[in-house]
Amino acid sequence: METRHYDTDLAIIGGGPAGSATAIACAAAGLRVQLFERDMFIGERPGETLHPGIEPLLAQLGVEGERLANVVGARHQGVWIDWNGKRRFEPFGADAQGPWRGFQVRRTAFDAMLLERAAEAGAVVRQPCTVSSLLMQDEIISGVMTTDGPLTARMVVDASGRAQWLCRELGIDKPARSPRLIARYGYADGSCPERNAAPQMCGDQSGWLWTAMVWPGTYQWTKVALDGCKTAPGWMPEELRHLTPKGPSRGADVTWRIASETARPGWFMVGDAAAVLDPTSSHGVLKALMSGMTAAQLIGAVLAGSASPAEAAGLYHDWLAGWFANDAAQLAQFYGQLGITGFR
Repeated sequence: METRHYDTDLAIIGGGPAGSATAIACAAAGLRVQLFERDMFIGERPGETLHPGIEPLLAQLGVEGERLANVVGARHQGVWIDWNGKRRFEPFGADAQGPWRGFQVRRTAFDAMLLERAAEAGAVVRQPCTVSSLLMQDEIISGVMTTDGPLTARMVVDASGRAQWLCRELGIDKPARSPRLIARYGYADGSCPERNAAPQMCGDQSGWLWTAMVWPGTYQWTKVALDGCKTAPGWMPEELRHLTPKGPSRGADVTWRIASETARPGWFMVGDAAAVLDPTSSHGVLKALMSGMTAAQLIGAVLAGSASPAEAAGLYHDWLAGWFANDAAQLAQFYGQLGITGFR
């Protein structure tokens, strides 16, 4: 039986959806949780379009009803797709209650909502606070060193997103599974009625472009070039050029990657820290929440003594790798319709 004292059961690095979901689920299960977010204010990031399947997960995390409505800018029944000149409307689906509707959210407000919920659930949120290194004892992770000092922890979760903190600290390989993909994205204010009802995805051999209303009067665009051409700093999609740009466009590396190991005894990676696919899948936030909640369940089992650390780590990696492979195969087929190869 372990008798060593730890400052906390779980140290989580990163306060995005994956880190917050892990913190909420673990704190709700009675574990001691400390979450470290390096930035005081959460910045803009792509991923405002959420699949309808996210709604029951948000309910489990305690963010529903008016609380969720406060960060939702629009609901829609599907997406317009113009792929290689063939345009169609692709609905999300329906059941006895009617059509399923996706969400358009303001990501800064959405992420802040989840982080606030983590604190309500009992997690200690340290923000701003940076994690600089791992604490090790007998070659086993025993906590983290932070700008507030050392913190011993029974388990560590990397939710640092594309910073891939644990991959760098532990030297874990995260090879590219696609050509290098850089997404440029930006925001604009004004009115674009044709985008109010549903987002649109347009693609050809040069790449793809996503446009959507994320809030009444605010529109977002994301572009990935597959022909090597760089997006000029002042570029705007044609349908949004009559609008007023809301600051400069930004970039994000969305090259497909999955860590060769996403968990070992003592630690887990969740969200983009574990695996990245480009936003074409529209599953980024959904996968972040599910990976955080799944890791939380396995962490609880390990700390309760009902599962071995190695067994839990193996189950998690196999589950996540299987999901990645399935989504990657579908996206590769999607890109294949444009005559683009190099995805695996």
